[in-house]
Amino acid sequence: MKISVITLFPDMISSFIKESIIKRAIDKGLVEIELINLRDFAKDKYKSVDDKPYGGGAGMILRVDVLKDAISFAVKNKKGKTKIVLTSAKGKTYSQEKASEYSNLNHLVIIAGHYEGVDERVLNYIDEEISIGDFILTGGEIVAASIIDSVVRNIPGVLKKSEAVQEESFSKDFPLEYPQYTKPAEFEGNKVPEVLLSGDHKKIKEWKINKSKELTKKLRPDLLKQFKE
Repeated sequence: MKISVITLFPDMISSFIKESIIKRAIDKGLVEIELINLRDFAKDKYKSVDDKPYGGGAGMILRVDVLKDAISFAVKNKKGKTKIVLTSAKGKTYSQEKASEYSNLNHLVIIAGHYEGVDERVLNYIDEEISIGDFILTGGEIVAASIIDSVVRNIPGVLKKSEAVQEESFSKDFPLEYPQYTKPAEFEGNKVPEVLLSGDHKKIKEWKINKSKELTKKLRPDLLKQFKE
């Protein structure tokens, strides 16, 4: 899989992808991450990529002509299933389902939004807008990094154990992930539940599902509608 990020601050993404699971996935050849500096497509010697909005208003707007050229560069050798995504406060809220969907693409292009937004005509050249929540960030690089992380870990072979993805929060059986324990088996009078030490895989699975539902009902009852029995 290939992920291209169109950004004004490629170093913010570069440092992120040089660590941990993302780096290992790159080293294994499971994912290719391309960083595209938007300023390389500026139309003047000052490397300007934005301008004041027509009609007035605060902030600066990313230009459609600059972004269109960057998008064209990103998909110039388009092969297979490709999707172009813009990070935007107006976008659909990102989810684990969306991360799974993106991980099945051949090429994901992420445009890190900035300033007061983008020229509305940019929407003619993208597939969808994505938000990670109802709050405002200075730029879309953090959003892009979050999408990269969530997508890459869903690619087969990236994580050592496939069940690591299957038994996480927001999966079918586990709207919120069940409680987990490790050594010591007893700490300051608090013991690990006996069922987890029993070796009975069927009972352990039932315990995990029940605990997941209890936590979800308590902390995120809204998720129960998405994960009906």
